[in-house]
Amino acid sequence: MPAKKRLPRAARPDRIAVEYLRALGPQVRALQEILAEFVRDLEKQWPKPEPERADNDQDIRRLVKHTVDKLGKAIKAQSIVPIATEYGEATSEFQRAQLAKQARTAVSIDLRKLSGIDRKIPQQVQRFARENADLITGLGGRLADDIAKVVEQGTLAGSRWETIAARLAERGTVTESRAALIARDQVGKLYGAVNKQRQENLGVTRYVWRTARDNRVREEHEALEGESFTWSDPPSEGHPGEPVNCRCYADPDFSELLG
Repeated sequence: MPAKKRLPRAARPDRIAVEYLRALGPQVRALQEILAEFVRDLEKQWPKPEPERADNDQDIRRLVKHTVDKLGKAIKAQSIVPIATEYGEATSEFQRAQLAKQARTAVSIDLRKLSGIDRKIPQQVQRFARENADLITGLGGRLADDIAKVVEQGTLAGSRWETIAARLAERGTVTESRAALIARDQVGKLYGAVNKQRQENLGVTRYVWRTARDNRVREEHEALEGESFTWSDPPSEGHPGEPVNCRCYADPDFSELLG
């Protein structure tokens, strides 16, 4: 059997995730603008400390309901699908290039000449686009829930306006963080999924777990570094890229193809 060749290190699609988040910026800003408008209107109605406090709870409830409705309609799924499709395809092409580099080095295979290497890949990109549309449109609902909770708790506690304003501003920052997590996590998941599919299309049944090899790697994944697994029998953590925000990847084991 020919000796194994050292595989080139596969690059991660971090740049694609950053660009994807940037492309989602207008949707996130639309939510933040609705929140900012809500904060301005709420300040005018927020109960003053006793003895000036007025019974305007009904007006506040109407304002919250109006804002919740606006947030629920702010992002349309049909506007997200083309964006997600574009970055899903970019992730797929990026992964294909990484696997091609490894296959060329290890087994002298040119993936460009293999007609079946992309089998089932378009369906995975389409699923990525649909699922991402749901996740991004869901940001409005989550922000609406956050707003309602902050106002309800503040009303019951008789909180000062400054306290409520700070809590609402924090919710806007959380929404941006949620969008960033979606972009990173979903691109990483798709990268892992198309890597798995293309390796299986190539006839690779085993892989070696590889981490990002930095201080952000979670302990349970660091323990898997260099371990070999079959695609049909993943470790308890799942395959690389499947856990939330996992930056690990699967190096193909080309042993069976070497004969």
